Amino acid sequence: MADILRRQMPRRQFLRITAIAGISMALGGGLMRELLRNAGLREVTETRTRMATPVTLTVVHSDVSAARGIVSETFGEMTRLERILSRHRPDTPVSMLNRYGFVEEAPAELIEVITTAIEYSAMTGGAFDVTVHPLVDLYASSFAQTGIPPADQAVEHAVSLVDYREVVVEGRGITLTQPGMSITLDGIAKGFVVDRAVATLKSLGSERVLVDAGGDLGSLGAGSGDEGWSVAIQHPRSHMGALGLVRLSGQSVATSGDYVQYFTPDKRYHHILDPRSGKPPESTSSVTVVAPTTMAADVMSTAAFVLGATDGLQLIDRSPGVEGLVVTKTQEIHRSSGLRLHPV
Repeated sequence: MADILRRQMPRRQFLRITAIAGISMALGGGLMRELLRNAGLREVTETRTRMATPVTLTVVHSDVSAARGIVSETFGEMTRLERILSRHRPDTPVSMLNRYGFVEEAPAELIEVITTAIEYSAMTGGAFDVTVHPLVDLYASSFAQTGIPPADQAVEHAVSLVDYREVVVEGRGITLTQPGMSITLDGIAKGFVVDRAVATLKSLGSERVLVDAGGDLGSLGAGSGDEGWSVAIQHPRSHMGALGLVRLSGQSVATSGDYVQYFTPDKRYHHILDPRSGKPPESTSSVTVVAPTTMAADVMSTAAFVLGATDGLQLIDRSPGVEGLVVTKTQEIHRSSGLRLHPV
């Protein structure tokens, strides 16, 4: 689900975690390196693959050995969470829940994510629903096999398997009460992982942190000076264009867009589906949300995308500490009254 303006690497092709110790990445390569030298700091960068994605973790620190320790521990935490929350690995609790319809001894992290997801589903009237997985699979397989959308009858059947109220959490047990139900945590787990990464970096002594998980960003402290981290919101119809900047000082930002994963060139059919109708939302091109946590920003950007500009902004306006920007299919821009958007 927020997209920093990227000029070299394809969007959502990497996960960048940056613990900065007081100097913003927005300063630029040469200037930043000079400031690092003057401050007696070193940059340690390492790339690994996590969740089938190249992961780059960069830490700026006065002690190279300590920085490498921070890198290693943060990757370790990400690996642990991936082994719990991924639906793409056959041995995770999520995969077992989808395969068997129940998990008896679910890890605390999975309980937390699913419980939170159910709360958001109720709050959004089902516009966000982790049981949307049968629909996601249906559209992906239909376009892969035939190049066209699934038949209405197939969509109706998949919709009958989508209902967050049929996910029962009792103690450490999770049950999907209808045969054929399955879940995807794609709209919430990444935000959860970002928040945990920020917390890990903070616990290891980093005071100024920006965590970028392919467009879902969490922060700690300000970037350079007291202005906050500058994050550009990508224009949904211009890969190199930006709608403006938001500045983060401990907040998070996420974007959901029809331009991320789409099945047709006109972007009418894409990976974001309305769990209630089984259809892709017709009026929304992108939604960016600034929220107190990345998990909240992740979920709310998806829900507002499904709801559309009017209802989506109403949802944002009644959510404490949340601001947002909605771009329609006709490229009209609507934003909440409290969103501060700075020129690029």
